[in-house]
Amino acid sequence: MKNMIRKITSAFCASVMLFTVSAPSVMAEENDKLPSGKTISEFEDEMIKLPKKTEDISIDYSESGAVGVFRGDEILYTNYFGATDWDKGIKVDSDSVFEWGSISKTFEWVSIMQLKEQGKLELDRDVRDYLPEGFFQHLSYDEPITIMDLMNHTAGWQESTYPLFIKDKNDLKPLEEALQDIEPAQAYHVGEVIAYSNYGAAVAGYIIERVSGMSYVDYIHKNILEPLGMEHTAIAADHSDNQYVADKRSEMHSYQNLIDRRIDRGVNESYCNIFPCGSATGTLGDLMKYAQALVDKGAPLFQNKETQEEMFTGTLFYGDSEIPMWAHGFAVEEFAVRTYGHSGATNSCQSNMIFDPESGTGVVALVNDPDGNSLLSEPFELVFGKMKPDKYGTPDGGRMDLKGYLLPQRSHKEGMLRIERYLMAFNAASINDIDSIGNGVYQQTYKDEDDVMVASIMGVSKYSDGKTFLESPSCDIVAENFYLVKLMLLAMYVLMGIGGVYVLLIRRKLKKHGRNVKFAGLKPMIAGSIASIVSVIAVMAVFVLFKNNYGLTDAQITIIGITQAVCFAVCAIALVSAIINTVKVKDKKRYLYIFSGISNCICVCAIAFYEMYRFWGI
Repeated sequence: MKNMIRKITSAFCASVMLFTVSAPSVMAEENDKLPSGKTISEFEDEMIKLPKKTEDISIDYSESGAVGVFRGDEILYTNYFGATDWDKGIKVDSDSVFEWGSISKTFEWVSIMQLKEQGKLELDRDVRDYLPEGFFQHLSYDEPITIMDLMNHTAGWQESTYPLFIKDKNDLKPLEEALQDIEPAQAYHVGEVIAYSNYGAAVAGYIIERVSGMSYVDYIHKNILEPLGMEHTAIAADHSDNQYVADKRSEMHSYQNLIDRRIDRGVNESYCNIFPCGSATGTLGDLMKYAQALVDKGAPLFQNKETQEEMFTGTLFYGDSEIPMWAHGFAVEEFAVRTYGHSGATNSCQSNMIFDPESGTGVVALVNDPDGNSLLSEPFELVFGKMKPDKYGTPDGGRMDLKGYLLPQRSHKEGMLRIERYLMAFNAASINDIDSIGNGVYQQTYKDEDDVMVASIMGVSKYSDGKTFLESPSCDIVAENFYLVKLMLLAMYVLMGIGGVYVLLIRRKLKKHGRNVKFAGLKPMIAGSIASIVSVIAVMAVFVLFKNNYGLTDAQITIIGITQAVCFAVCAIALVSAIINTVKVKDKKRYLYIFSGISNCICVCAIAFYEMYRFWGI
């Protein structure tokens, strides 16, 4: 009996000792795991393969940037890649600064929630209550625009035709004046259409100034940067609020990495006119501090932790579901876990900041490549994992049934840049193999590179007029009726412009050989050909100027608009002349009049439909 008791006691003690030895290692392994299920060491092994490079090391190509991973107040990983100046051999390091682009908007949304917490503003109140009387000049609908509409990008504004960026910092204007200078057209009913708006976000920045009684730059420094110890971050468009950032930014080059070479775009510094929406610039370390504060359960940026919890509740959802797209200005992205954050892009840099408030895990990436690179995507999937097909349900047998060609609502619906909208369409047939999982939510499933089934989601809903549209966080995508007809009009318009050149060349050649035959309606016919050529050149000028100057000035818009109006009038006169002479003349010249009539009719229709003449209210 004593021997049995001794054996049981020995076994129990051995079990206790085994548990005390193994439990910490098991717990450590669990704590070491990221939301994706990978351990930190596995993540580091994968990151060694990044950034991607070509096989031929003789090719001048390499991706640059900085990546950081954290969990709570613990930094799990930081690494720096490439250089901020390859020629001088200045490598990316902890002192390097990058432009954060639209991540800047999250400072606005945090500030809005701070002021709401203090009772100084309300999210469902008309923004005009906080702005000077008559602030907006181009509103099309007499509907309240709430701060929540600004957060959700549903205020109805189209893209601005005017420059968001300028090249000379001496041309920067006070925020109020800059906002009124570039106000875009309100192309949609308030609250109905998602159309991501830099302008709408910047209006929120001006509201912060009005409500707080401080400049926006001073408010952000006092209420966000200074409390978090973000000493290497600038908010002002010209970085004048932080000399360190200004100096380091003047050293940073941006690089476009193509398939076979790297293009140095130089310092490539430009300045955002409506700076609250995209001018924040700073180090990886500072952006990490900010992201860590947003997952800190102590809510260091707010008086009450409930305010931070509210900030990460959904405000806009897919279909009729409870799956959010936006949460008080923060984009919601579905990985293996639900994450919140924001990406950004400028003319020199791209950025991404994503975090999981539940686990307190986050990833930040900054690159000095205007086109982005692998550092902006792959680390995030490694940390957060990919969404599995069974996360939100199983297919119910329904299929997406959109037809025709789809156009993004984040575009120029009105004005002389309307043409751009019709060059961004894609065929709905390319996405109609997606399964419904109920409540207006659709799921696309596919195999990843490891042959594992993963999924992504999107929503489908209807406007008040019954038109079906595809939902995405950045903009709604809507089917366009008679799209191919409209595209054909554009193609024929360009061809008629080219044809006008040939008409003039043939006319010149005939004149040179003494065969310059004159007949009724010849002058209007030639004038119409010249007008169609000028009109096409004016359209090309719009795109060149818009791309090179980040927008069009009032003078450019007015000159081009009046030019198109004159072309419209000349082509209209030529059309009338062609119709009259087609009726009168019965010989072979009749075919010339018919051709002239068709050509001028196409030019008139294209100018009118694509609003090439419009130089007001855009």
